[in-house]
Amino acid sequence: MAETIVKEHQVQSHTIIDSLVDSRSKMLTRYKELMSYTPFYMDDTLQEVLEDFCESLVDYTAKAHFNLYSYLDEQKECHQSVLLIADNVYPQLVDNTQKILDFHDSYNNDTAAMQSKHLEACLNSIGELLAERISLEDSVMDALF
Repeated sequence: MAETIVKEHQVQSHTIIDSLVDSRSKMLTRYKELMSYTPFYMDDTLQEVLEDFCESLVDYTAKAHFNLYSYLDEQKECHQSVLLIADNVYPQLVDNTQKILDFHDSYNNDTAAMQSKHLEACLNSIGELLAERISLEDSVMDALF
């Protein structure tokens, strides 16, 4: 019985992590596509690519909060080391998420904010935030396995 429960938890962990990594890959592909438009000239095509990126960015960001951390919260029998790492990473992830959501709100909802002269600097900052976020998430995922 205990072995079956452990096996179910492993399958669930892998499913959640696979979903997060898949979402991450899609978002990074959209980021790379968006960055290929430099120097930026805001037109309908770029606006559409930017909106697609913003959508995938929020989807990916939500995966960590609503899937990974919800799962960890439900798994009280997780090794203490996993929970410790997750607890240490979570405040940094929350701060990172807020910055990502601020970017999303600026560029997804306000076409006036979509000034091409500021877009490159903002996307470079988002790239740095994403690198930090991936590192934080990877430390939690590595601890799980």
